[in-house]
Amino acid sequence: MAKNEITDRIARQNLQRYLRQLAYFEPEIPLIPIDGTIGEDTTAAIREFQRLNGLNITGVADKETWDRIYGEYLLSLERALPPIPFLPFPLTPMDYSVKMGDSGFLVQAIQHILAEISLIYRIFPEIEESGVFDEATENAVKTLQRGHSLEETGAVDRRTWNALVRQYEKRGLYSME
Repeated sequence: MAKNEITDRIARQNLQRYLRQLAYFEPEIPLIPIDGTIGEDTTAAIREFQRLNGLNITGVADKETWDRIYGEYLLSLERALPPIPFLPFPLTPMDYSVKMGDSGFLVQAIQHILAEISLIYRIFPEIEESGVFDEATENAVKTLQRGHSLEETGAVDRRTWNALVRQYEKRGLYSME
């Protein structure tokens, strides 16, 4: 098979893949095989996509149709996936911790989570979300550590962070679902 034939086949398979993805969200677009052959089934799917999107109904994936199919395909992928999780706690190095005197966004995130947990449990004094790891933050962390049978260091290491987030999610304050 010549290089151009391979490239054309891949382009046809991509078109079919995009249409098939769109068919999962728009039942009027027929499910088609991804075989790289533009037959009656693929032509019918293109026509239906064109009809649904106010394009000229030709059954041919001209530039306007191709661009619209690809754009809708990307949107469908985005809609189907959960939001990208944001992980403010560093993954490395393994012994990383946030402690008294540290400051920044991560400290403010820790303070926010502690304040939210405290709204339900009332186990910490009021936590100011200042972004500075102060004595009140350290005492709240120690209380959380005690409640989770962790060493009471007052610093937020990976284990404490995980306990903090689990407690936050447990009360329905935040959920990835």
